[in-house]
Amino acid sequence: MTIDCEEKGRRHIREAWVTDVLAGYENDHRPAHEYLRENGEWTAVSRHDLLWGVQSAARGWREAGLRPGDRVAVEATDPHVFVPAFLGALWAGVVPVPLPPPPAAGRHAAWSAHVTAMARTAQPQVIALRGDTEPPADSGRPVALDSIVAAPPEESPPHNPEPDATAYLQFSSGSTGNPRAVPARVAAVLANGRAIMHDGLRSDPAIDRGLSWLPLHHDMGLVGFVLAPLLAWVPVSFIPTRFFVRDPGLWLRSMSERRATISFAPNFAFALSARRTSAEQTAALDLGHVRVLGCGAEPINHSVLEGFFSTFAPTGLAPEALMPCYGLAEATLAVTLSPPDRPYRVDHVRTAALSAGQATPVGADPTGETDPADSGAGLPDPADGVSTLVGCGPPLPGNEIVIRDTHGDALGERAVGEVWVRGPSVARGYVAAPQETRTSFLPGGWLRTGDLGYLAEGELFVTGRVKDLLILNGRNIDPQRVEWLAETVPGVRAGGVVACTRPGPQSEELVIVAECRTSAAPSLAPALREAVAAALGIPVHDVVAVRPGTVPKTTSGKPRRQETRRQYLEGALHVQQG
Repeated sequence: MTIDCEEKGRRHIREAWVTDVLAGYENDHRPAHEYLRENGEWTAVSRHDLLWGVQSAARGWREAGLRPGDRVAVEATDPHVFVPAFLGALWAGVVPVPLPPPPAAGRHAAWSAHVTAMARTAQPQVIALRGDTEPPADSGRPVALDSIVAAPPEESPPHNPEPDATAYLQFSSGSTGNPRAVPARVAAVLANGRAIMHDGLRSDPAIDRGLSWLPLHHDMGLVGFVLAPLLAWVPVSFIPTRFFVRDPGLWLRSMSERRATISFAPNFAFALSARRTSAEQTAALDLGHVRVLGCGAEPINHSVLEGFFSTFAPTGLAPEALMPCYGLAEATLAVTLSPPDRPYRVDHVRTAALSAGQATPVGADPTGETDPADSGAGLPDPADGVSTLVGCGPPLPGNEIVIRDTHGDALGERAVGEVWVRGPSVARGYVAAPQETRTSFLPGGWLRTGDLGYLAEGELFVTGRVKDLLILNGRNIDPQRVEWLAETVPGVRAGGVVACTRPGPQSEELVIVAECRTSAAPSLAPALREAVAAALGIPVHDVVAVRPGTVPKTTSGKPRRQETRRQYLEGALHVQQG
């Protein structure tokens, strides 16, 4: 592997591993990273300084007794500590396993149980935490993370891994079950980094700057803003996730202030930012330089993106900057990206047909042709039996997508089925999970994603999850669409709704669990029943109003629907009395 000069590499990612790029940073004082600190100040780190920090951490890992191939579980709380620690592990040939941050207060038992389960799978030799956080039992020999990054730098050559070597372990989100450990191969990370930065974003290190508040123990934060930009020499500004949670408006204020051109976030962050930014704050923003605001990691709601753009268009934000995407940890990160030179695609389809497995466009006649006079008549009303879906773009170069039915047979254009993916970034299995590996990773390099969707004119539209699908009176209903409807009811907490089923006398019955304020609980049931019946034509048999924070979630904030359903059926949910 060799490093091309940066001038030659501005429009393509070079064939060099992370440590090769870092080695080229010596005596290069151009910006690499900057980190927002607790005092509100930004700490700038040059490329040369980043290299020194990485070499310090590499020495720290070696002095902790770790050797190439050993695994270390690393707390991913503060970017200014985690990033050099993670990269230092790669420099030393140690396999890092990013851990979710421990809770600031409360829920320590849940975090400890989660980390214990991760450690049981990953089997790290060492666990590195900050401060006085008590490591869970049997999670590895504890070391102080701060002491690792504070070690004196040592000019040692970087570990030179083979393309098939495991660079790090990435845990999946676990929204439909227990998180699984995915070994991220060196070749897979390189391929995905190239596809994202060169083919997808068309990045240029001379003009681009990334900015992220995303959790660094998840693939979008780790690959999207630590690894891929580094491989493309693009500088990045990092904000600790907890800062965004405290102040969602910080995201766009920082984009404006730091002149960042590229950022990504889940759907909920777009809704939260629009809701929590005042007109006065919006007037002070300048987003005319922003090229990419990517949206992924969870189902994408067109009305949320539409509302976001309506709010921030006066700041100079271009409509083509909004970039829906699709990916998963099992494919390193990205599988599809909407092209950056046009607004994202929206598909208006008949809800009844979608429930039957066919994405029939509004106005289509029985032959499947669309009436042009009907296709551009504004945003359809869900009450008219129309569903609006967001296109996630075509597959990135080198990736293939096929939609298959439950028998594994390929389906045609606009037929809804399971999304299967194949490409150079796809993993080869899970760690210590042979049954799950056999189920998901198939001969020929195919990955069964567990997601439902369809292809239209070469673009992927995601409709839900196989395991979460609600089957009601013979209709297939995506729970996310029920949940989005529920969130429009006053008093319902966004992101705190789960639609699931319970056994009924003849068939499954719809249940909605919704977090809400105590004062809203008495009126919640009739309002939710009316909203769902009007839009989807299905009855809601039970509404459970619960306190904020009750709905079980993954470490990335996704509702755990199966766990919520289990607690509901066992009567373990604490119901709001009003």
